Amino acid sequence: MAFILANGISKLERLEVSESVSEIEWIRVEPGEAWLGDDRGALMHAGNGPRHEISIESEFEISASPISFSQWKKLTGQAAAGEDSNHSVNRLTPLMIEAGLIGIGGDPRPPSEAEWALAAKQGIIGRGDVQIEVLSDRPPRSGYWGAPCDGRPWLSPVRAGGISDHTAHVTRVWIGSGTVRGATPRGVSRPQMGFRLVRSSMPENQFNMPNAPSQKDLLIRESFFALVLGILPSFTWAYFNASERYISESWLNIAVGGIFFSLMTAFLWRPKTPTYSLQDGKMCKS
Repeated sequence: MAFILANGISKLERLEVSESVSEIEWIRVEPGEAWLGDDRGALMHAGNGPRHEISIESEFEISASPISFSQWKKLTGQAAAGEDSNHSVNRLTPLMIEAGLIGIGGDPRPPSEAEWALAAKQGIIGRGDVQIEVLSDRPPRSGYWGAPCDGRPWLSPVRAGGISDHTAHVTRVWIGSGTVRGATPRGVSRPQMGFRLVRSSMPENQFNMPNAPSQKDLLIRESFFALVLGILPSFTWAYFNASERYISESWLNIAVGGIFFSLMTAFLWRPKTPTYSLQDGKMCKS
């Protein structure tokens, strides 16, 4: 889902302003709601679905622009790739970013996708000199099933021995004045890939998306399309173009062929999927 950003820089409330470019300028993000995900039903869009509401109930702060080399050096005491310039850091992998922030006062971290979305909705985020922005989220699966909707980063499960599963980090990829969702492995540094930081607290009320779509609903939907798009057209064609003997002897092949054709259409088209919103502290279909 693309975020289209308005020219709203004049609305930003600047909390800390310094003449030194090594100082991070923190911008307050007010509590609010935003939307993530895609409601297109085709399988080719399933990795970005379903469309759902996120709600962050407390304010937080986000850096006004991607972190620069000089800001990183002042924050961590270590120069990234030996540089100390005002350009955005573009030499670090997500794992290096995470490791470099350990023990930093105020517990700054890259924003979660929900925090990024809310800041974008409020006109706070504008494109800097990077094309890809690293986020904290490390989802254990494609799609948003099971994702937190309260602003917390979506972290991967911890395996035996306390080792976290090294899944890829979610990114926002700039295309023109908007962004699309992307991903990058934890140990990979991409050209023009930077990051912002946030300072936030753990939400009091925590809520997540359902862990999986309704299997019953999927079965009913696909059975209907198999009948309408596959089986009935296949037998209709056989009735007008094949002999009665062929139909009686090969009816199973005709039916299976129709089902296969119906499943192929699922990659390109299906009706819009349900949208989920927060209702009485739970994520429900709306």
